[in-house]
Amino acid sequence: MMSSFRLKVVTLNFWNIPLPIPGVCKDRQRRLAALTEHLMQEKYDIVALQEVWCEDGHDVIQQKCGSWYKYTKYFARGIIGAGLLVLSRYPIYDTLFAPYGPAGLPGMVHQGDFYGSKGVGLCRVNADSHLVDVYITHLQAGYYSGKEFAAVGAYTGVRMAQIVQLMQFMRNTRSHASSQILMGDLNTMPFEPMMTLLRDGVALQDAWLVVNGSEEDGATCNTSDNIYSCGKEFPQRLDWILYGGSRIECKKCDVTLRRVPNDSICYSDHNGVSAEFEIRDSSSSPDVNSRDKSSCTGAPIPSSVLTTANDAVTEYLNTVHLRLATGYRRLIMTLVLLATLVVAAPSSILTSALCAVTAVAAAFQTFVYVVTKSEVRELRDVLSVVRLQALRHKTPQETAI
Repeated sequence: MMSSFRLKVVTLNFWNIPLPIPGVCKDRQRRLAALTEHLMQEKYDIVALQEVWCEDGHDVIQQKCGSWYKYTKYFARGIIGAGLLVLSRYPIYDTLFAPYGPAGLPGMVHQGDFYGSKGVGLCRVNADSHLVDVYITHLQAGYYSGKEFAAVGAYTGVRMAQIVQLMQFMRNTRSHASSQILMGDLNTMPFEPMMTLLRDGVALQDAWLVVNGSEEDGATCNTSDNIYSCGKEFPQRLDWILYGGSRIECKKCDVTLRRVPNDSICYSDHNGVSAEFEIRDSSSSPDVNSRDKSSCTGAPIPSSVLTTANDAVTEYLNTVHLRLATGYRRLIMTLVLLATLVVAAPSSILTSALCAVTAVAAAFQTFVYVVTKSEVRELRDVLSVVRLQALRHKTPQETAI
């Protein structure tokens, strides 16, 4: 007898940044109240939230929604936490978090991605006796309008490196007996090669495209109906639900959490994405996703995609090398200035203040230098993975050459 059950999920970049700066994270408390009300009304099975940077947001959500979502995992690590929160009505019996090595530039304090502890979290959920591996992540933002830094090329390299590490993590943690669902703000558009790398590298399907057949109406950021992000850039589909496994099939996928009903605000500067899956028992039917029959390692990755990945990460590595050299020179100059102030300048309140400021600057420059050196090592590791993938997918004739 055929046996299956339905699983209803949703993902949202909630934009919950606790900064007392005008224009940053508007209407946070009102949006938080509206979100908790929506989650209790819709009664999802699994919820994936990003940018829940402050624990008071997590506490409020857990307090108001805990009667339905009895199981939660808040990935709190690093300076301000990873901002990733998973809510589930089913038991979460195992969790794991892997930080991304390439994590942006520590010197770009105003952009903040480096300090956000970007990474991927895994929650292994026992959903009605079906094993579901739920992955949640939030990749490097684009900052496409930045003038002080060539953001488009370099940050594409960061995201490409992060996706390589995400691909590795999923391939090494997924179980043959499970279904996999990846949710989050990937800050990546459908036409970018890194999405091909992720989908083919881990044998994932795009829930939106499977159900709706085209990209039309799939945008989740900078849409005309969003009061916070409308007009900043062209509409983009940055928020994703991807899935894999031989017994999981997507039946419904919608863009949701747009405007708050009977209010003038939106839930976030992003829209959410919801999906409904049917998961079959192992003995109930043949594979519904033929692309997953090969193995958990995914389909062959096109050589052009691997070449693009190699070029993007290499370009970013070159940028980091340049910033490393610049940072070293700045550090030396700052230390020389500090020594000059200490030795040559007459003692005064002003001199003491200048020494203190210079010492803080020297400490920060040292921190940036050390972290950037670590970033170089991480990027070299990513490049080695990409090149091994390229070698793995070569034909015997190409390998012989």
